[in-house]
Amino acid sequence: MPKLASPEKPAELNLCLQWWAIPGESIAEKLDFLEANGFAAVEIPSGDWPMKNADAMIEAMRGRKLFLATACGPSDFSYADPAKREAEVQKFLPVLEALGRMKSVGLILCPARGKLSEPGHLSGKELRKDFVENTGKRLAEHAAKHGTAIVLEPLRRNETPFLRQVADGARMAADIGRGATVMGDFWHMGLEETSFMGAFICAGKLLSHVHIAGLKERIIPGVHPEADQYVDGFKGLKLIGYRGAVSFEGGWPKNPADSKKEIPQEEKTRLIRNMVKLLREQWAMA
Repeated sequence: MPKLASPEKPAELNLCLQWWAIPGESIAEKLDFLEANGFAAVEIPSGDWPMKNADAMIEAMRGRKLFLATACGPSDFSYADPAKREAEVQKFLPVLEALGRMKSVGLILCPARGKLSEPGHLSGKELRKDFVENTGKRLAEHAAKHGTAIVLEPLRRNETPFLRQVADGARMAADIGRGATVMGDFWHMGLEETSFMGAFICAGKLLSHVHIAGLKERIIPGVHPEADQYVDGFKGLKLIGYRGAVSFEGGWPKNPADSKKEIPQEEKTRLIRNMVKLLREQWAMA
């Protein structure tokens, strides 16, 4: 194990579900499920959802032990046309304001998706510079002003021209400054990192969110327990005193009865509880 200074507070495993995966129709029903099944945080959609539901969410969270992790939604700042990049910035300003009202950890952003080979897009080098010095910096400053942050998400090499490793995201966040953080996603990290533990240590205090999925398939952890091994990553989280959310982002296994239909809700609930058990066991091992 690396020798690092002890964190100010011990790490916590704060399990989290994305909104779409939580059983229940109403906000209260979804939050009740999380509390009853060992979750500590909730991840909400981006788009116009935060603005439409901020008041209801604030009221529903009152008196609960849950915290609001991130909002997750598509973003792309790679347009060569400055007006299009500006439109992308303007789109997220009210989202950040709503997240600040809800005391959310932040808004997940990816500077670019795809390989930027199409006309009308900046090169990776140009985009990185513009995001750090302009679009991303302005969003981070706006986020900090409202008590939240932007959360940079490293992706896989077939998904983005740069920002593929947690350490790179941490460097970008440090360059942007106040209001910028980074996250790690076990699924993306499985291809891009040589060590889950090392990646999280590189991020240190800038790490504000973690996504988790199966490592054999991007589905709920525990379906392939022989492949779904997170102890190395959890060691890294413990070493840096991580107390943010570890949030499931993935799909469901195929329905053995009919592959064109989703598995029934009872089976989804069983798999969610199985994931909680698996992750808590591996956290204890780390």
